[in-house]
Amino acid sequence: MSKYFMKTEEKILNKALEMFNERGVEYVGMREIASVLGIRVSNITYYFPTKDDLVNRLSIELNKQNNEVMVVNRDLTPCLFFEMLNKIFHHHVRYRCLLLSFVHLIYQNKLIAEGYKKTQNSRNIALHENFNALTTAGYLKKLKTDEMNLMVSTIGIIVRFWVSEAAVVYTQLPPEKQISHYLKLIGGLLMPHLTVKGKKNLMPFLKIAAG
Repeated sequence: MSKYFMKTEEKILNKALEMFNERGVEYVGMREIASVLGIRVSNITYYFPTKDDLVNRLSIELNKQNNEVMVVNRDLTPCLFFEMLNKIFHHHVRYRCLLLSFVHLIYQNKLIAEGYKKTQNSRNIALHENFNALTTAGYLKKLKTDEMNLMVSTIGIIVRFWVSEAAVVYTQLPPEKQISHYLKLIGGLLMPHLTVKGKKNLMPFLKIAAG
């Protein structure tokens, strides 16, 4: 793949992401993106035949970045787990248009809908295994199966939908403050299930986040 191809493709992706973030995925068309870039629509459709293909590519990029962060770590600590979440939340800020239009995209974009099912399954598996690692290391109390499933499900909901709620309820706060709020929310959810060792490990991180 030539450097020119990569450069043009990257320019299209970056400008599309910028415009989608500013105005919403539903309200920006291929012609508008082409106009801002000063190119023909055919230059965009050469790389991305449809808008769905373009949006799906952005979704793949977000998923790729999150996959590099949310990994199974046998040496995991509560602090490292929250550092994972912190990085993922920052990725969500950069690709916030996808989360703000989440429901619309799931119903309208088959490529994203198919990818979402696979992603959620792998995320849930990673969360379960990481919580098992925290338990084995003595940071997390042993949870019953239904308790573990509830914890994974609740954290998953917060991670997927925090951007939408923040856009309505905490719009006056900068992204860092918004992220801090939702990290503390997950911290409050997890804290009663941590051992003394786990609480000691996590508290410094939560204090920094609160600051």
